[in-house]
Amino acid sequence: MQVQVGSNVYDLVEGKPLQIQSGQTLRGFYSFSYKVAETSSVPVWGSLYQKTLGIVNRVGQAQTKTTITLDTSLAWQTYQGQIDITVGSDVKAGVYGLIVELPGFENAEARIDDCIEVIQPSGITGWIGPLIMIAMMGMMVQMASGMSEDTGEQE
Repeated sequence: MQVQVGSNVYDLVEGKPLQIQSGQTLRGFYSFSYKVAETSSVPVWGSLYQKTLGIVNRVGQAQTKTTITLDTSLAWQTYQGQIDITVGSDVKAGVYGLIVELPGFENAEARIDDCIEVIQPSGITGWIGPLIMIAMMGMMVQMASGMSEDTGEQE
């Protein structure tokens, strides 16, 4: 399966996760074969997921549900499409799989385990902690030098 992030297209490989930041949008490309007697609307879902004890747990903050229209085709035809999945800022940092599925249809999904790594963008919370520590160390140095000046005056 391929995805697009920004203007770059990547091949996803299980166990070799592509790093993205929460807040970014993935465009997943998919295709499947079909034949239908009349024009039909079909749901398509795209989600990040994690597996727990073999169960796929879709991440609601990184999921898109849409509907596509399949034209009448009495012979097998290939449908190619894309689905945009915005990774919400609530999505925790970690490694996820990607699944594109046609719910309600048997064996109609494509998924790759452990292929997306969500990282949190550096923001104020990322640099405020170290900044506070540096400020505290500076205050401690000032206090220590003030104490040595006080003890120096007494001698």
